[in-house]
Amino acid sequence: MKNRGILLMIVLAIFIIATCAYAQEEMLKMEHKAFENRQRPGVTFPHAQHFATIECTACHHFYVDGENVWDESRETNCATCHGLKAEGKKMGLMKAFHENCVGCHRETKPAAGKSLPVTCGECHKKK
Repeated sequence: MKNRGILLMIVLAIFIIATCAYAQEEMLKMEHKAFENRQRPGVTFPHAQHFATIECTACHHFYVDGENVWDESRETNCATCHGLKAEGKKMGLMKAFHENCVGCHRETKPAAGKSLPVTCGECHKKK
């Protein structure tokens, strides 16, 4: 009987670990260490809501010879390629975040008809 309980606990632990390993995070806190002295808090980003409605490559990109070759095996974020300051044709990190998010929000018309957040305070919400 005791062995069954231990076996059940092991199976349950494996199930929980496997589920967590493959699950997408619902809400991501977008707070990069590069912005330690920022005026506003980081953005709470509903990742699952976004990947349910748009292609991953609308946000994630990795360019080779001008073509976006990003796929899910590349764990990238804006800071993977963008530094704090612009370098050549690469925009700086803060501009990369803002161009990607705000640019898409301005172009997208949600089905419900309400506008998406585009101002500082709509995304960077103070507590």
